[in-house]
Amino acid sequence: MKKPFFLLILSLLSFQLAAQKADYSALESKLQTELNTIKESHKTPGVTYSAVLPDNHLIAIASGLSDLEKRTPMTPKSKMLGGSTGKVFYSVVIMQLVEEGKINLDEPVSKYLGAYDWFERIPNANDLTMRALMRHESGIPRYVFKEEFEKDLLKDADKVWKPEELLSYVFDDEPLFEVGASFEYSDTNYIIACMVVEKVTGNSLYDEVKKRVIKKAGLKYVEPQNKRKFKGLAQGYNGDGPLFKGAVLDESGVSRYNLQFEWAGGGLVITSQDLAVLAKKIYEGEMFDKVLLEEYFKGRSAGQMGGEWGLGVHIINSPNGKVYSHTGFMPGYITIMYYYADLGFSVCYQINGSTPEYQSIARDLPKLTAIIRESLQK
Repeated sequence: MKKPFFLLILSLLSFQLAAQKADYSALESKLQTELNTIKESHKTPGVTYSAVLPDNHLIAIASGLSDLEKRTPMTPKSKMLGGSTGKVFYSVVIMQLVEEGKINLDEPVSKYLGAYDWFERIPNANDLTMRALMRHESGIPRYVFKEEFEKDLLKDADKVWKPEELLSYVFDDEPLFEVGASFEYSDTNYIIACMVVEKVTGNSLYDEVKKRVIKKAGLKYVEPQNKRKFKGLAQGYNGDGPLFKGAVLDESGVSRYNLQFEWAGGGLVITSQDLAVLAKKIYEGEMFDKVLLEEYFKGRSAGQMGGEWGLGVHIINSPNGKVYSHTGFMPGYITIMYYYADLGFSVCYQINGSTPEYQSIARDLPKLTAIIRESLQK
């Protein structure tokens, strides 16, 4: 009696798995068709779109071209510059160090960096905490859009930028406001925060990311943005945008400026599928002690951006409840990631064009998310 019963259960499980696989295939096909339709209605060169469903099933699709001149198709494995979404990775490293008692979110940053002779030249230096840096309430201006920096960036395409050199563009600046008094997104905050990471660990930031994030989450395609050429990197188109104009890569696939400069402001080459995987793991409490999620999500008003900003996460109150998000810009590339807490799934998309004309596709991509929501609610 036991053997036939076991075979019956096995048969039912096989049938269920086959049905589930068919459902995923149908959903992926529907998403691909919609993505192709959306892409055809916009001039965006190419787009990748990935989703991780509540049961961790990954869907990764793409449409368009990764290189307009070479007519290279975009694929789900096409890499792009992740821009500020790199901060998501660094926030995980910091939260793990908080868990280990190596960083205190509310102690003065001067405890870690105060011995450097340049530290006092940072706006609001003596009032800074890791929490203020991670929530962008430090009052420190952005170095990256300083006119002098943009000129210096293009002077030497092979220059390797030290963190303190990046900070030097805001030395002696008047703070935008007192620490904690307001919100102003600034890449400079994470340059300082990640210098603290290197100080307390004795290791490079990228080594810590590899160990604590990439390996732990099982990510496949993430690379440090520390050179000028990457295998599988899609061409980026920036038009007349900031920092660098035109196509990012030359004919041989080498960047026209040193991508290394971004460091902790972003500083990672990624795929949309890896970021979608990571988002779900972070916001469901798999990347650091789940108890710390309360601190991670403890936000402050994000001003004109809307919603709140936590410790490396933009918290949006949507008609469907809480949405956890982060976006990224690098000349030629746009990355946007969302996690929908009500249904427990994440999505991420990347486009290899940062002009307003190319970015317009972002208005239509939520149609794909609506298809996923409809499928999950059946």
